[in-house]
Amino acid sequence: MTMTRRQLVRSMGAAAAATALIPSAARADSIKVRIGHTLAPTSEYQKWCERFSEALVKSTGGRYELQIYNTSQLGGEIQMIQAVRAGTQDMLITSQPALEATVKALELFSTPFLFDSIEQGNRVMAGKAGQTFADIIAKESGLVSLGWGSVQERNVFTTSKPVRKLADLQGMKLRIIQSPGYVEAYRALGANPTPMPYGQLYLALKEKVVDGADTSPDQFFMDKFSELCKFYHLTHVHYLPAGMYAGKTFWDGLDSTMKDAFVAAGKIATPYNHQVYAADYKAGIAKMATAGIEVIKPDLTDWKRATKDVYKKFEDVPNGKQLYDMIVAARG
Repeated sequence: MTMTRRQLVRSMGAAAAATALIPSAARADSIKVRIGHTLAPTSEYQKWCERFSEALVKSTGGRYELQIYNTSQLGGEIQMIQAVRAGTQDMLITSQPALEATVKALELFSTPFLFDSIEQGNRVMAGKAGQTFADIIAKESGLVSLGWGSVQERNVFTTSKPVRKLADLQGMKLRIIQSPGYVEAYRALGANPTPMPYGQLYLALKEKVVDGADTSPDQFFMDKFSELCKFYHLTHVHYLPAGMYAGKTFWDGLDSTMKDAFVAAGKIATPYNHQVYAADYKAGIAKMATAGIEVIKPDLTDWKRATKDVYKKFEDVPNGKQLYDMIVAARG
């Protein structure tokens, strides 16, 4: 049987998982905490997990360490959310859109141009707004937040047609995250938004089912989209928050001392994740020049004007207007 590209990547990731118990100070009888994520073994998610595990081993005297499953080995984000909530998986890293079906208030973060920069988004998520949403997530899903990773800047990339102005985007078929906010944003921009699972995107681009998609510069190379797409646009439409979570079943099985150790590990690993993402972002942009990828900086005035009312579609979420205003106020 011929393996698909995604299956091949997963099999390689599976081999990597065997050596993903990183910290050497862990005891032979340490408790292995299963955590999953969807990105590559070289990604910022992986490094986030590894740093967390190192801190956890130190703070628990080697009693606990993470067993890391990358590249969707435990399933996609929605599957892992279900598994962690059911208690069959201990922890996960997941992006905010995948949690929207469970925690409707998170739809607010799919508002286009919600943040002005990665740094601003990280500052907001590190403050009262981030804690408020972490509390909502815990209440409505049972997932215990152990840190907000760096918001991920999602920019449009295309196969054969550059987007130098908004008119160039009209009718273009773009793969979009399966989230109402992303669909509404790109519909308002005049594109033809096409939601589909991330694992199907490479083949969809190769077979010209879609004309492009959106992702961050690091993932553009990690997932080999640079093989098919020659235009990357700094459109800054969405800044996607991602969180590290423990399931309620697992969390309730910890005593107070161990809970404190997990929280402490999160406080060490989260800023490290921000540093890694910033470095990977910068390296991704720099690599585009040598890889023959044209980086385009369109004037976004018309883009912001076209999407200025999209946020109103989410005011019917519980306390939507109040929560949205809190995010806006936190931006400063």
